[in-house]
Amino acid sequence: MQAVVFLSVLLFIGGSYALPAEYAEPKHRWTLIPDGDGRMHLMDLNPIEPIEPVEPSFNADNDVFFVLFTRRNPTAGQRLARTTASINGSQWRSTAGGTRFIIHGWNNNPLSPVNTMITQAYLAAADHNVVRVDWGAGANSLSYPTSRNRVPDVARVTASFIDWLHQNGFLVNFNRLVIAGHSLGGHIAGITGKRVTRGRIQAIFALDPAGPLFSVGDANGRFASGDGVYTEMIATNAGVLGFAEPLGQATFYPNWGTSQPGCGTDISGNCAHGRVNNFYSESVTSNRFVARRCANHGQITSRNCPTGQGTGTMGGNGSKNLNGVFFLETNANSPFARG
Repeated sequence: MQAVVFLSVLLFIGGSYALPAEYAEPKHRWTLIPDGDGRMHLMDLNPIEPIEPVEPSFNADNDVFFVLFTRRNPTAGQRLARTTASINGSQWRSTAGGTRFIIHGWNNNPLSPVNTMITQAYLAAADHNVVRVDWGAGANSLSYPTSRNRVPDVARVTASFIDWLHQNGFLVNFNRLVIAGHSLGGHIAGITGKRVTRGRIQAIFALDPAGPLFSVGDANGRFASGDGVYTEMIATNAGVLGFAEPLGQATFYPNWGTSQPGCGTDISGNCAHGRVNNFYSESVTSNRFVARRCANHGQITSRNCPTGQGTGTMGGNGSKNLNGVFFLETNANSPFARG
C-alpha cells in the first residue's frame, strides 16, 4: 500500500506530558499506515527528514531501474541500461505497438500486483514494449514521508530516460507512449510528463494517486491535468489513501470513489486503494467501464449524479477525448465492468 490512512493515534507513554507550544506536534501527525501486504504500521507523518539517517540512502540516478517486458519475454524482465548496446541486446522493438511505462508506489516493487496485472493486460492488448519503473530502493522505506519526498527525483530520472530513448531512435514518437502509475506512482507519472523535453506523453493514467502530503495548490509537485495530451485519474479510495479532488482532464469515481464493493469493512482503505489496479487492468482489454458524466465534483461528494450529461469510458490503452468528472458502478468481483 502506497499511502497513509488518516486514523489519528493518541500515544500515552507513562502518563501525559504537555509539550511547549513551539514544539507541539501537528494534528493527525501520528497515523496508521498499511504496507504492501496490508500490515499496519504506526507512522510519524512529519515530512521533515531526520537529522541522522536511519536507513540506506537513495540516489535516483543509480537506484532507479527500468525493466522491459514484451510478448517475447512476458514474465522474465530485462533490465535496460542507458546504452545503445543494452537496448539493442534486449527484446525492445522500436516498431512495436507502442511503449507503456508502469510506476509503482510506496513499499512496492517490480513484482507487485500493480506491475504484474497491468503488464499482462498491456501485452494481451498489443505487442507493446512494457517498461516497469523499479524505484523499490526508494519506495521501500520505513517512512512514507521519506518515500514521498523521493517522488520528484524518480520522475526526473524517468523523464530523462524517455528523452534518451527518443533521442537515440528507440522511441519513434511520443504519440504511442502511455504511462500508468499507482498511488505515489501516479504523481511520479504526472511529474514525468512535466519533465520530458522532446515531446508530450500521449496519455497518463493516475491510479488512485496518493493523497497524504500532496496539495491541491501545488500542481507542479503532483499529477495534474496538463501533464500529457490526455490525463485521467481513477479514484477508488478518495480522501483516505487516495487524492479526493479531481486532478485529471477526466476523473472517474467508481462507486463514488471512496470504498469499493467486495472489500468488506476495509477500515484501512487497503483493499479499495488497490482495487483501482484491477479496474485499470481489465479496462485495457475490455473497454466496458461506461460511466456517466457529472456536472461537477460536488455531485460526487453528495452522491447525486443525474443522468443525461453524457457518458465516457474509464481507463483503456491510449488517449481519449474526454473531460470532466464521471461516476460508474462496478461489480464486486471480476469481471468488474458492467457495461
